Amino acid sequence: MSDGRANRATTRAVAVASGHDDVGAPQRVVRAAYHVHTSFSYDSKVPPEAALEQAVAANIDVLCVTDHDTIDGAAKLASLCRAEVKVVVGCEFTSDDGSHIIGLNLREMISEKGIFGILEGIKLQGGLVLLPHPFRRGSGLFRNERRRPAEFVDDVLAYTDIVECFNGRDTYENNRRSYRFALAHDLPAVASSDAHRANEIGSVFVEYFTDDFVHGASPHRVWFPTQVPSKENPAKRALMELYHGNKEHLPAVVTSAYRAVKRRLKGDSPRDARGPALMQYDFPAASARSRSRRR
Repeated sequence: MSDGRANRATTRAVAVASGHDDVGAPQRVVRAAYHVHTSFSYDSKVPPEAALEQAVAANIDVLCVTDHDTIDGAAKLASLCRAEVKVVVGCEFTSDDGSHIIGLNLREMISEKGIFGILEGIKLQGGLVLLPHPFRRGSGLFRNERRRPAEFVDDVLAYTDIVECFNGRDTYENNRRSYRFALAHDLPAVASSDAHRANEIGSVFVEYFTDDFVHGASPHRVWFPTQVPSKENPAKRALMELYHGNKEHLPAVVTSAYRAVKRRLKGDSPRDARGPALMQYDFPAASARSRSRRR
């Protein structure tokens, strides 16, 4: 990631992550924020300029901008050219079955809507595939209501570079499941705020220990607010999964009613996260198996 810029964060003194020499010595730190939305997303009102100002205020050094189905917001941010922040051009693609897939380091948009067409399109331009909130109802690639077979999971993971082990807008249960999934499949993992508001940028971040880090693969530490352990009512879960698994066949009035109730009950806000970001996970360098997926 090194591009010669003077980096404010590299002078911060922190304890060295596991796998580093000279434990306790001052260590260079680069702070990255993943999965950030701007007003170029249909569900965010954050102007690119405001997103950049908040990133500077939150001591973010690398800002991964991933608007829904467009790279225009990320390109706009990159053009603003603030020396303090490097902008990674990305996109949160929506597939034809509603699944979300993030591409990072993109040069152009992808018109494909099939899951594997999107994955191929990201790889063909040298981008990285990041799986966001993989178990979230309605948009997670491996959400329960889709009942993905093991072969499908394996095929997707063959393209996958990184998975979110924590998402600031997902539930405690889903985040714990994502973390365990990353460990079980030896996947490089990062956390994201999934910021749709300016003040959410920097609430979740990842710290690397060198300017030329590799997203998710270099040794890093993950910071996010502690979530309150909670479990969803099984009856509610079953009902919601039934809805999401069949919503394309339901009358429009049912979908409208569902969205109205959802907005009234909880709105679009982070779930159960309280307080400042704390260091939660310390990841060593990715294994040879993880690195092989990037080739």
